[in-house]
Amino acid sequence: MRLPSHGANPQKLLRALHTPQQANLLDFSVNTNPLGMPSSFEYWWKDVKKDAFMYPDPEVTELTEKIAFHLNVPLQEVLVTNGAAEAFFLIASLFSHKKVGIIEPTFVEYEQASYAYECEVTKIQLDETNGWQWSIQQVLPFIENVDLLWICHPNNPTGVMYSQSEWEQVLKKAKDHNTVIVIDEAFIDFVEQAVSFVPFIKKGYPVIIVRSMTKMYSIAGIRLGYTLASKTLIQKLKEKQPHWSVNGIAQQIGIACLDEEAFVKETISVVSKERNWVFAQLDTLHLTYSPSVTNYYLCKIPDGWKGREWLMYLASEGIVARHTENFNGLDGRYIRLAIKTRSENEKLIDVIKKGLQIKC
Repeated sequence: MRLPSHGANPQKLLRALHTPQQANLLDFSVNTNPLGMPSSFEYWWKDVKKDAFMYPDPEVTELTEKIAFHLNVPLQEVLVTNGAAEAFFLIASLFSHKKVGIIEPTFVEYEQASYAYECEVTKIQLDETNGWQWSIQQVLPFIENVDLLWICHPNNPTGVMYSQSEWEQVLKKAKDHNTVIVIDEAFIDFVEQAVSFVPFIKKGYPVIIVRSMTKMYSIAGIRLGYTLASKTLIQKLKEKQPHWSVNGIAQQIGIACLDEEAFVKETISVVSKERNWVFAQLDTLHLTYSPSVTNYYLCKIPDGWKGREWLMYLASEGIVARHTENFNGLDGRYIRLAIKTRSENEKLIDVIKKGLQIKC
C-alpha cells in the first residue's frame, strides 16, 4: 500500500503500514516547533475568533504592511498566501509548459506543482557521499537550460544549507541567463545566522523567496506563508491568486507572530542544543544521518532492517517517523525525524537502541 505523501498524519501512516492504531504516539514526522505555539496566543485567541465569521481583507493589508516593515522591503514586493503550498502552485502557473529544474531529494510539492501546469521537469540528484551538498560544477550549467529552478534552503528532508559563496555564483548565473530561482525558506527561522537573499531582490536578481509561518509558530492548521520577489513578479502572482485566499484568523495570527522575537530566539537555542545532543547519541550508535542545521534530519535505516519494517517497529513502540519512499533518490532508505524536546528525544533514542539490539 502506498504510504502518505506527507508527514504529520500518524494514524493514516499506521493504517497504510497495517499497524494497530495507538493513542499516545510521539509524532517525529511533523517538523513544527517542538515548543508548540507561543504562550501569548492563548490570551488573545478569543479576540480573533470573531474573524471566522466575517469576510477577510482580500488585500491582506495589515499583515502585508507588517511583513514589509519587518523585512524592510516595499509593500509591492510581498504577497501573503494560504501557506507556502499556494505560493508553489501560483509560481508554477507562471511557467506553464516551460522548462523547470529541481535539485533532489527535496520537498515533493515542487514537482507536483510543476506537473500540474505541464512544465518540462529536469532534475539534479544529490546523495550522501558529498554530505548532501550540491556540486556547483553541476548546478551552474543546469541553470542555463531551465527557465525556473526550485531550491529548498535549508533543504527538506536533509536539513542541509549551501555556502554563501556558491549561492553568489548560482544567482549570478541565473541573472546572466534570466533564470528565475525559487528559494523555499520554510525552515529558515530555525537557523542560526542565516544568510538573507532579500538584498538580491533589491539588486534586480530573478529571485523568488517563499516562506512559511506555520513551522516556527506551530500553526500548521492555519495555513499561512508569504512570498518575496520583484514588484513585477509579485503582481503576476497576485493576478493568479484566488480572492480571499488568506482567511481572517490567519491574517490576525500572522500579525501576532511577527511580534514573537523572544520566542523565536528561544526556539533557535533549544533546537540547536537538542540537535547536537541527538547527533551525539546517533554517533555512539554508529548511525548515518544528514548534517542538518535545522529542526529535522535524515537517519539511515539501520543494518539488518528494511525500510517499512523499521517504520513498523518504531510505530509499535509509539514513534512515528516520516518515510522517504516518495523522495526521489532516497527510496525509503532513510527516515526523516524531527528535533523535539529532551524527554521526547530521549524516548526516540531508547527505542532506536532497543531496535538495534533486536537485530544484533
